[in-house]
Amino acid sequence: MRWLLPLSWLLLCVCSEARLDSATQEVGKYRVVRIVPRDEAEIGMLKKIYKTAHDFDLDFWKAPTGVGQFVDIMVAPTFSDSFDRFLGSKNFSYTVTIDDVQKMILLKEKPRAAVDFSLNPLLRDFFRKRLSDDFSSRNTAKYTFGDYHSYDTMVNWMNEIERNYPSMAKVFSLGTTFEGRAIKGIKIGNNIEDTSKRIVWIDGGMHAREWAAIHTALWFIDQLIGNYGVDPQITAYVDTLNFYITPVVNPDGFEYSRSEANPQTRFWRKNRGQQVCKKDRWRRERCCGGVDLNRNFDFHFGETGSSEDLCSEIYQGKYAFSEPESRAVRDKMFSSELYGKVDAFITLHTYSQMWIHPFNHERRSFPNDIFDLQTVGRKGVKAIESMYGTKFKFGTGADILYPSAGGSDDWAKAKAHVKYVYLLELRPGEEEWDGFLLDRRQLIPTARETWEGVKVVIDAVMAMAKRSGFSHQRTSLFPTTTPSTTTFSTTPSTTTATTTTPTTTVFFTTVTSAPRRPEPLESFFQTNPPPALPPSPPPTFAPNPAPVFQPSQSTFRQNPQPVNPQPSQPAPAFNQNRPNPNFPAPQARQPDQGVRVQLQKKLEQARNRQVQARREYERRLRLFEAQREAANRLREQQARAQWQLQQVCVDRSPWCSSWIQQSANICRTSSIYMRQDCARSCGYCRSF
Repeated sequence: MRWLLPLSWLLLCVCSEARLDSATQEVGKYRVVRIVPRDEAEIGMLKKIYKTAHDFDLDFWKAPTGVGQFVDIMVAPTFSDSFDRFLGSKNFSYTVTIDDVQKMILLKEKPRAAVDFSLNPLLRDFFRKRLSDDFSSRNTAKYTFGDYHSYDTMVNWMNEIERNYPSMAKVFSLGTTFEGRAIKGIKIGNNIEDTSKRIVWIDGGMHAREWAAIHTALWFIDQLIGNYGVDPQITAYVDTLNFYITPVVNPDGFEYSRSEANPQTRFWRKNRGQQVCKKDRWRRERCCGGVDLNRNFDFHFGETGSSEDLCSEIYQGKYAFSEPESRAVRDKMFSSELYGKVDAFITLHTYSQMWIHPFNHERRSFPNDIFDLQTVGRKGVKAIESMYGTKFKFGTGADILYPSAGGSDDWAKAKAHVKYVYLLELRPGEEEWDGFLLDRRQLIPTARETWEGVKVVIDAVMAMAKRSGFSHQRTSLFPTTTPSTTTFSTTPSTTTATTTTPTTTVFFTTVTSAPRRPEPLESFFQTNPPPALPPSPPPTFAPNPAPVFQPSQSTFRQNPQPVNPQPSQPAPAFNQNRPNPNFPAPQARQPDQGVRVQLQKKLEQARNRQVQARREYERRLRLFEAQREAANRLREQQARAQWQLQQVCVDRSPWCSSWIQQSANICRTSSIYMRQDCARSCGYCRSF
């Protein structure tokens, strides 16, 4: 707690500087400082500042996570000197990575000027060759990669793809934003009207300022379209799967971030909702709005890593799915077109170079199929590194970053039951200081290496689709020694219960695929009907009464012995092959009747095993749901108890005494805020 006094001094500096008028606030330069905390005390201090960063006009580009992990903070000019003095007073070691953010924006992201090479053909040929070396696409719908474009340009490009490739591309709309923009995406698959195929979902631009993630999603579209029919791997992808790619989930926020070069506008993170104006604790007029969409999904909503303050960068919203963008993703994923068919959910973000898998709401929390997620994810990380040597961290967001609830990736895993779910934080990493201002020259390399990693996930989905494609096989009519196996899985676990019955006379073989997440319960319990028996061939008879049995597999054959009409020796008095007139001839038995009876018996046994497996699945599912409900009730009780405890008359802020020492009348002059934060010190409640 030794850092509380310097931090309260910092707040007083802000209070004194808060009297600056709006014209003065625009004077000066926005800077970005990088701090590498050396111990837990510094981490604790930075986390406290992070929770109320909006009060100090601080924008944490990279939040504090652990000792030795860098923290990037954009500092407003009104707070720059005070923040420097504060860091100096606490002996923080820091580096100014960007001295003038607005200048850097203009340098890296302003539109490129057109250059006339007509007077110098050699120079023209050089640049044409250079651009051809960097990137060439066979897609007839052209898009200028390696540059930043408007949302309308992206939508027009996707519409052109649909016109040029109507059999394998179709533009769809997720929904409409607060400002009336349609959230457009594109479906890719051959045949485009086939809705029975497994699905890969990819989105980007959920946070408005993460432009490089949007560019990467667009690159994926071009790879699937342009390389179809040329690259056998891409061709197999498009023929086997359906891809739903939404480059910009948050078009309102993205277009707002492009509206001007002011750093506060360019680095806007949230969506654009209704603005609410109020006075902050320093009595400054502030208008706030927008919700962090990656905190607005219904999975442990509002528990960790989010804020209830409307002005916060991580404002979670009033309730889960309060925003049109998050509702649009939910409704599309739960539509009859997609639900139960999505095997991969990949959401693209920037920056930090991390490959993140669920769950992120608390540390050391994993889904039941964590082995599968880690196996595929680590292969993806290696594939990215093999391209340019770019190194990614791997793990849950809670373990390698910080716990945060309400994310779309956790929701997709827990509620939409998607098998492979990953959140990718793209370039840059720790060694570069550009942050969200990724240089244009890195856009295409970033997209290329990320595509190599994503292809690993697609390959895993392809393997699942291939296994499920062999799940319906013809009944074998000949004896086999293959054991009959019945497999079932619990949601979302991949734990399997197996019943094995080895035998050498089984005629019905159930071929199982690898454990998979269950489909919606209605489709899960629709077991495949047993294969119909082929019609029995008519019996074939030899010239003599001895029958010849010819099934589909030769298992038995009886050939008559030829009779010599002129034997060399006299025939015996008694001929055992001659019919006995004292006994009537038995009725000829159908040669396959016994096989069919035995087959029916085995089919009935298989049905019984399926029924038993289904009952066991239902039992385990009920147990799992009961345990989850119990855990949720306990968590809600704990949260309610904590909330009730917080409502007791206490000081919510640790700086109350310092404020009162500096200004004896602050409880009266700022009664609204002091009543909330310093109720005990100001005497607003009863004494105990």
